[in-house]
Amino acid sequence: MKKIKYLFLIILYCSCSVTKNNNAPINDYLESQKLGDQKVMIIQEKINNNTTIDIFKGKFYFEPLSNKYERDEGIQEPLYDKAKWGKMKSKYESKYITDFWIRNNNWTSKDFKLQNILFFERAKFPNPGKYEKFGFEDYYTVFSFSDPIYYDKKYAVFTLQKTNTNDMVLGNTSILVLEKKNGKWVVIEGAVNGIYN
Repeated sequence: MKKIKYLFLIILYCSCSVTKNNNAPINDYLESQKLGDQKVMIIQEKINNNTTIDIFKGKFYFEPLSNKYERDEGIQEPLYDKAKWGKMKSKYESKYITDFWIRNNNWTSKDFKLQNILFFERAKFPNPGKYEKFGFEDYYTVFSFSDPIYYDKKYAVFTLQKTNTNDMVLGNTSILVLEKKNGKWVVIEGAVNGIYN
C-alpha cells in the first residue's frame, strides 16, 4: 500500500512540474515583474490562442499611394516571417473555439510558481463602464494570459492583459515574444492590437 501512495505522489509531483514547465515563459515573465509582496489576481479563463496568432501577424491595409497592400502593427520583420507564422498558425489555431475567452480550461495554482494567487472569473471581474459598485479591500495586480505557444522552435509567445484593482479595466490586449537566455525566458519584443475586450 505504501508503494502505491509513493507512486501516486511521484506522478502528482511530475504532472505539476510538467505543467509549470509548459508555462515557464509566463512564470519567468511574472518573475521579471518583481512583484515582491504584491497581491496577484489572475483571470481564470484563458485567452484564446487565436488572438496571439492574429496580433502576431498584424493587419494588412490597402495603401493607395503605393497601390498595394501593406502590413501594419504585429511583430516586425525579420522576426515575423510569413512561412514560419503559417506553421505556428497551423499548429496552434483553434478552429472550433472562436470566443476571446476560453471556458472550461481554466488557470489553476498548479500552473504558476507564484503562491497565493487569487483567481477570478472574467464575467465577475468589474467593468467600470457598467457603473458597478465594487470595492476591493486590497490592491491587486491583475493579469490575464493565453497559453504560451512556440514559434520557430526558439521563441515563446503569449497574449497578455494587465491592470490593477484600482483601474479595473482589462485594457489593451498585447502579445509578448520571449527567447530563452541563460535558462530564463526573456521578453524580446511585443505588439499591441489596441482593441479592448
